[in-house]
Amino acid sequence: MIDKPKGKIEHFIEDAMKWFHELADEFKEIFDAGKEEARAHRNAHPRIARAASATVMLCACGLIIVGFATPKTVIVKIDDSRKVSTTVYETTSTRVDSFIENHGIDFVYGQDIINAELYDGITDEMTISIIKAYDVTVKADGEETTFRTLPATAGDVIEELGITLGDMDIAEPDLNEPVRDGDVITVKRVTKELVTEEVRTDYKVVYQADSSLVIGETKVAQKGRTGIEKKTYEITRVDGKKTEKKLIESEVIKKKRDKIISYGTKILSGKPAGLKYKEKFTHVRAVSYYFGGNPVGAYGLPCEYGTCAVDKDLIPLGSLLYIEGYGYAIANDVGSAIKGKTVDLYMEKFSQCVIWGARWTTVYVIE
Repeated sequence: MIDKPKGKIEHFIEDAMKWFHELADEFKEIFDAGKEEARAHRNAHPRIARAASATVMLCACGLIIVGFATPKTVIVKIDDSRKVSTTVYETTSTRVDSFIENHGIDFVYGQDIINAELYDGITDEMTISIIKAYDVTVKADGEETTFRTLPATAGDVIEELGITLGDMDIAEPDLNEPVRDGDVITVKRVTKELVTEEVRTDYKVVYQADSSLVIGETKVAQKGRTGIEKKTYEITRVDGKKTEKKLIESEVIKKKRDKIISYGTKILSGKPAGLKYKEKFTHVRAVSYYFGGNPVGAYGLPCEYGTCAVDKDLIPLGSLLYIEGYGYAIANDVGSAIKGKTVDLYMEKFSQCVIWGARWTTVYVIE
């Protein structure tokens, strides 16, 4: 690249060259006149001496002017934190400051770093390195600040802004990480606190078979009790927002106790003394069954222990029955496979179905 025309140095060189030509013309006149006078006069030597001195001065000035006028190669490297660009210039500038001005070099005095003094002279094959200042953004404590810096780490910038970090605070990127133009440094305030809570645990209902109880009978073998436990947690918050809840300590205040219900598995025999009934069916096939959930029979009652399914053409729905081995039951449901002298007996547990299975019994219709 060549200097732009008509700069300060260019004007100086033009004036110097003009003066050089005028001096050369004067020297020629003096030299020619000196030769003529030397022939005519014996004392011509002083004028010739003056001509010789003028020759020496002319040559010296010529060398100086030629030195100024000859372009020099200058290599400029600019580091903007994200890349280093290299540009080669051909210049007749004599000093660093004029070179920067003449070529529009991207350099800001008082902000950027340069490896030369501005008043240094330009030499051929000279390398000028410039490190640019750049902007980074810092987000901390709900505020956002733009900061101009020279090459630095995140920690350097935070310190320069007077931001104090606590032992648990987090800086992103890491404090030792160099930052570049346009980077964002985020400071996260971290706090921890201990919180104690009482946690209640509901008891479970557990069923257990009891052969001393008749099928259909139940009793509470153990009352249930809700458990109480005191738990201490460490709560971590980042910028006020809860990010972690860690259990530190646990203490049982009241131990949980499950409720135990015993249900009968003993099969009855015969019928109650003095039982009054309207109709009696012997050799009835009784099959046990069990449904999960909350089924409702065709008669409208929930399917539970004490209800059964019948052939409604034989036994009307809603009839109160006594079934030997099972006990009292209401005719509550029907089924496509239930025909004639067949009943399905609802059980509370599948284990009762296993015990009862399918057997022959006698059914009394009470009402």
